[in-house]
Amino acid sequence: IPKELRGEGYGTKIMFDVVNYADSVNKPIFLTPSTSYGATSVNRLIKFYKQFGFTKNKDYSVTHLLVRHPQQ
Repeated sequence: IPKELRGEGYGTKIMFDVVNYADSVNKPIFLTPSTSYGATSVNRLIKFYKQFGFTKNKDYSVTHLLVRHPQQ
């Protein structure tokens, strides 16, 4: 989300759309939060993603930090 639009709810809306789609097709989502795209804090990103059901990935065959399994 561009810096000037942050805090307006766009990221939350996008994440709801992404997780709802993943649930509808019964697919997990894996991700690794990073500051590479303009975020200022990985910890803040992790907290944001946890609101959507992401947890620490314990499947070590996948290198991503967080996972969200499909929810019914």
